[in-house]
Amino acid sequence: MLRCTDPVSGKISYTDGSCDPGQARKEVAPKPSDEELARQNAQAEEALRLRRARQESDDAAAPARSLQAPAATAPDPAQSPQCAQAKAELQAALARDITLYDTNTRIAQARQAMELACLTPDEYARAQARHGNRAVYEVPAYAPPVIVVPPARPHRPHQEPPRPKMLRCDVFRCYDQQGKTYPR
Repeated sequence: MLRCTDPVSGKISYTDGSCDPGQARKEVAPKPSDEELARQNAQAEEALRLRRARQESDDAAAPARSLQAPAATAPDPAQSPQCAQAKAELQAALARDITLYDTNTRIAQARQAMELACLTPDEYARAQARHGNRAVYEVPAYAPPVIVVPPARPHRPHQEPPRPKMLRCDVFRCYDQQGKTYPR
């Protein structure tokens, strides 16, 4: 096996032949002898023969195994203790006060846990498809808005501020006791 390196681009290639002219060459692995090649081919043929024999024996034994051992029936998940516990948790969630903010979420989680514990995988998949993307919290029906009326303030007649007492007036303005000016 030769490693060929192009001096211009630095590209490296491996070959069992010869490198192109101008490329640097380095022997990476010595060429195997004819005896080594024959031994490697014999090992590969033996491995293939053993694999085929094992496959044929497995294929011949498969029908015999299926006749000997009848298919074991899977236990009914509805009769399991996990199912009974999930049903009890669902009943406890349903007994909670519905006005609490997390009751609907707890009921949905308990229902999903009960379905997971009590249904077979196929039944569970059908139940999930049937439920779809059902909302956990449903918006209540229309409730009229609550109107809060502030208490009435006591009625006071409008009082005008007292008129300032003018001290003097000239052609353009008048002056009061505090020194403020007013147009005439």
